[in-house]
Amino acid sequence: MSRLGRRRSLSFAAAVAAVLIAPAAASAATYTVKTGDGACAAPGDLACGGLAEAAAAVNAGGGGDTITVAPGAYPGATFSVGNLTITGELGVLVTSTVEFSGGAVSRLAKVAVVQIGAADGIRVTGGSAGLELSDAAVVSQNGNGVLVAAGGANTIVRSVITSGTGPSAIRVTSASGTSPKSLTVESTIAGGGTSAIGAVTTAGVTGAGNINLTLRHVTAAGSGSANGILLDASSGAGLLGGGDIAATMTDSIALNNSTKRNPGVLGVVAMNTATLTATRSLTAGDAATIFASPAGLNFRLRPDATTAIGQGSVTPGESPTDIDGEDRSAAPTDLGGDEFNNATPIAKIAVATKTPRAMQGVTFDGSGSSDREAGYGGGIVAYQWTFSDGKTQTTATPTVTHVFPREGNASAMLTVVDRQGAASAPGAVALRLIDGTPPTVGIVKPKANQRIKQFTTKTRTVNGQKRTTRSRTKIVFGGLSRDTNGVAQVALTLEKLGSKSRTQCNWYNPKKGVVRKSCKKPSLFLARLKKDSSTGEWTYTVKRKLAKGRYRIQAVGIDKTGAAGNAGGSKLGVVRFRLI
Repeated sequence: MSRLGRRRSLSFAAAVAAVLIAPAAASAATYTVKTGDGACAAPGDLACGGLAEAAAAVNAGGGGDTITVAPGAYPGATFSVGNLTITGELGVLVTSTVEFSGGAVSRLAKVAVVQIGAADGIRVTGGSAGLELSDAAVVSQNGNGVLVAAGGANTIVRSVITSGTGPSAIRVTSASGTSPKSLTVESTIAGGGTSAIGAVTTAGVTGAGNINLTLRHVTAAGSGSANGILLDASSGAGLLGGGDIAATMTDSIALNNSTKRNPGVLGVVAMNTATLTATRSLTAGDAATIFASPAGLNFRLRPDATTAIGQGSVTPGESPTDIDGEDRSAAPTDLGGDEFNNATPIAKIAVATKTPRAMQGVTFDGSGSSDREAGYGGGIVAYQWTFSDGKTQTTATPTVTHVFPREGNASAMLTVVDRQGAASAPGAVALRLIDGTPPTVGIVKPKANQRIKQFTTKTRTVNGQKRTTRSRTKIVFGGLSRDTNGVAQVALTLEKLGSKSRTQCNWYNPKKGVVRKSCKKPSLFLARLKKDSSTGEWTYTVKRKLAKGRYRIQAVGIDKTGAAGNAGGSKLGVVRFRLI
């Protein structure tokens, strides 16, 4: 073998040997995060007690790992490697900043991040790190909701990002000498802060990297007089140029926008630009007529927001659903992150009458019914009642009173209709009706229009002498009563007629005599029922003196189930008489 051939063979053998003896590259791992699981490390222990424990484990490797997060509350963490996939589920709450500073794009989905204080909710920093954020909710009280300060392909999809008094809900910054930044935001609501979405470049000798924003079906709503979108390149001038900001916006809502450029000094410093190009978007209008509750940072659409509903289209490749997962894959679509779909109201019905009875009014209450859009262009406008006796009724108020004709089982159903015409599924309630027919009570004594002397005179002969005595007449009322369930009580009222007032009447009180009080509050007193009487005989003897004049006595009965009234009506239960 020639020397050259031998050298080649040795070189090849050495290369093979180097491969065989080299340590194997670490493979990607799948970690789980669950409260109480403690520290973790690949390859033996992949169960982590929190995001900080998971970050310590993945940062020790080369990236590319997957982390699944169980419901619970966890402090945030810093991930210094890239190509991570972190996925939560309903109930995952992160209570401090989550930072990504790795060299490749990572993915974060289905988490809620709430930062109390001045720190940012999510930060993307360092080199070419990037982040794909989806189906998330991020809140920072006094910082940015999401801060992008690194290159890479950054995206935010189907998320709600909010800042309280911080700079921006979503903020992109580009400092001197850094690489260009790009961010695509789709089907997302950003609200609060000095600006809902802000992009800022800073000055430097080498200039700042450009910032490019692509916004599709985005709602960018500042609070009060704050900017929806703020593009600020006023400090971005550098000797070598750079620091331009360009934003394109389609099918979106962004009110009160602002762009600031640095014109530079002609011939010395390059000019920086900041441009916002809007297509099929709403850039002016009154937030109160567009959004559900701007003051409460609820930037979903009102049902009567005609300037936004049905005014958009679809860009190929963008998210086919809105922030709530509702379809908008076909035009026309609504502008902004929320595709308005009127929520069906919910009917709730209750029996308000404590003891429902047949032949007496039973009140039903539908005030527990609800409509999601109530208070901002929606709300319930009709209550449709259906009763088991076949009767129906529609009201504009949430209560109704209905009389059922028979005892036994009964039911009622309620359907509510909202302002947009959507009807709820019926709400139903069952009830059992007991006897509602009160006793029949008749007054036998006194007779109608009878004249009763106030005093009675008697003459008798004693020892041949006629003697006349005068005494006050004992006034006794009496009558009959009957009820299939038995009569428990007979109650009477006695009114002295002749009052000229429409509000004050003269009522007999067994303890005080005739007293003047409200006509709506008569004094009731009970008659004495005769025991073992098949006709329900009752009597009452007036205990106090009565003055001359006209009177009216009225009798009602209460049966042994509690039904009160007089089935005989005024024909049997009301008698007028005069005391002379």
